[in-house]
Amino acid sequence: MRFMGMIIGLSFLALVVSCGSMTGSNDELTRRVDYLRQDVEDLTKQQKSLTEEIQKLQSAVQATPPVLSAPAAPGPPQAGGSPVVESAPAPETAPAMEPAPAAEAQNLAPDPSALYKKALDLMERGQYTEAQAGFASFIRQFPQSDLADNAQYWIGECFYSQKNYKEAETAFKSVRDHFPFGNKVPDALFKQALCERQLGQEDQAKATLKSLMEDYPDSEAAAKAKGKD
Repeated sequence: MRFMGMIIGLSFLALVVSCGSMTGSNDELTRRVDYLRQDVEDLTKQQKSLTEEIQKLQSAVQATPPVLSAPAAPGPPQAGGSPVVESAPAPETAPAMEPAPAAEAQNLAPDPSALYKKALDLMERGQYTEAQAGFASFIRQFPQSDLADNAQYWIGECFYSQKNYKEAETAFKSVRDHFPFGNKVPDALFKQALCERQLGQEDQAKATLKSLMEDYPDSEAAAKAKGKD
């Protein structure tokens, strides 16, 4: 049920794109549908990874051996006679640890998929400032996540939607700088070039588009760039 909202939204956008094809003005909607479809797949992978981590944690808890208490030291010998040997009390076995319930294990760390989806929902509702903060928080907590580059890209989209092209250009550039192997790099380069043109940096925009087409020639972003270089 976690991804039902996103999937329903994706289906709705796909329907809008289908209807919009009659007018020939569906490029932006098509791009959003492609991005959302990709994010659904990424979230599914992230959820599977989290489930495996929880199972490993539960197995580790169940395999923890019980802790035994140390035996008591023998008493001092009595004067004028043989030392009295006191028998050590039988060691007491510590109560076995019960395996942590699944709900408790899940609460040990925040759910990255849930944090990412919350920020994405805020962006789709037009709450760009809150969405930016959510994506930035996600990157701080999960910098190695497969969704980290996506989060950085959407920060740029939030700025771009507000026509804050300077901040958007910086955010898109950070995708390649910080996540050079991420799947969002080609799209980020394309949007970086659009921001540079909006800022009057035509030479830099052409250089960015050239880098996109040379480094990612088979990407959809490169195909779009061919008509804008």
